[in-house]
Amino acid sequence: MQVKTKRAATGRRAGNDTAARIVLAARDLLMTEGYAQFSMRNVAARAGLHLANVQYYYKTREDLVEALVADTGERYRNSYAELRAKGPTDREARFKAIVEFNLKDIATSETRRYFIQLWALLTEMDGRARAGSNAGHLMNDLYAIDIQQLSDCIAELVPDTDPAEVRRRASILAAMIEGMVVVRGAHSRNPAELKKLMARAQGMAMQIALGLVPDVN
Repeated sequence: MQVKTKRAATGRRAGNDTAARIVLAARDLLMTEGYAQFSMRNVAARAGLHLANVQYYYKTREDLVEALVADTGERYRNSYAELRAKGPTDREARFKAIVEFNLKDIATSETRRYFIQLWALLTEMDGRARAGSNAGHLMNDLYAIDIQQLSDCIAELVPDTDPAEVRRRASILAAMIEGMVVVRGAHSRNPAELKKLMARAQGMAMQIALGLVPDVN
């Protein structure tokens, strides 16, 4: 995610510069070296700290990844808030700006690298969770944040809609946006065709949010 955001509260001591520095180093390591190199020791080296310093704020690797997930949610929360505050007064235009931001964001190499590696890391941790770790909830936590934030945007667009229906629409929209991370490059490398694909996705996102996609009974 390349937008500028306020610093997230990432450590056990919220707002602590060292805790934020560790999470930033963890994010950078994941993007540049991949999930296989994601260890407490490597994060400490990337942050220029001793391992004991990292473990003071994040006792385990799972604690650090949990902070990384929270930081990711906070970055998007800040971006959405800024877009909604500075966007047009028209509700549909404001929601369109949120969708456009997401579609542009997932097209960046930085975002694609980050999420592909984060998915791999969380999947590996989920596998270990079945063997006794408590980290299996993190993938659900990541997308619970995403779905809730999109739910807030959809509720603003269609304020009289039942909250359960809003969440269903947000879940479908989240799945579409995240799926684009994977399939966008496979669809085409032609810029003109990719522009058409994104325009179609923009239109589908609005239909989903407005409830114009019919139910299958």
